[in-house]
Amino acid sequence: MPPTPLVSVVVPVYNRAAYVGEAIESALAQTLPVHELIVVDDGSSDASVEVVERYARPELRVLHQAHAGIGAARNRGLAAATGELIAFLDSDDLWERDKLALQVAALRESEAVQLVFGQLIEFLSPDRAADLGGSLRVTADPVPGRCATTLLARRGAVERLGPFDERLRVGEFIDWMARAADLGLESLMLGAVVARRRIHGGNTVLTRPNGDYLRAIKSTLDRRRARAAHGG
Repeated sequence: MPPTPLVSVVVPVYNRAAYVGEAIESALAQTLPVHELIVVDDGSSDASVEVVERYARPELRVLHQAHAGIGAARNRGLAAATGELIAFLDSDDLWERDKLALQVAALRESEAVQLVFGQLIEFLSPDRAADLGGSLRVTADPVPGRCATTLLARRGAVERLGPFDERLRVGEFIDWMARAADLGLESLMLGAVVARRRIHGGNTVLTRPNGDYLRAIKSTLDRRRARAAHGG
């Protein structure tokens, strides 16, 4: 059997001191050990960096940048990554212990598959359950997770996709995946649950206005129209 491919994990963090430690623990607890865990601090003003630095491991690196958004933080991590496979973990989410093992096995079964996702479960963060329980609905049923936290990608696919659009403070992953569709990159959705998304009321998808989502959609449409106009 060929050697297990090296997995680089990129964790962007911005003011998530309350949650980033659990996220890191879920990555370090993988049944298939990570090659490197690259935490990119996006100019946090809380104790996020101090929390991360408690996990002193050879595979853990912390990079710092002025606050520029999650797309810029992911790009910084990607530029530093050396693994054959790339994974992302949002700093308030959690991985199931066999997430990487299941996805690496799926990639080994098919050389054509470039991107592997899995099922996702949402949960209400225990520290916010009392004040958010009545205002936010969280379903415990698994759903197909087409998001950064559930993805494992071949390095070649990531290089073809190029960097995240740093102009988008939200919706950058939607734009990235639209590019994957445009390029015809084959993806696979596993039936197993691979991650849990924490709902705490401060999630970017809940607090950011919809403008960047609309810009991401417009960018995709503009790109496809331009390609069609040139016969692509």
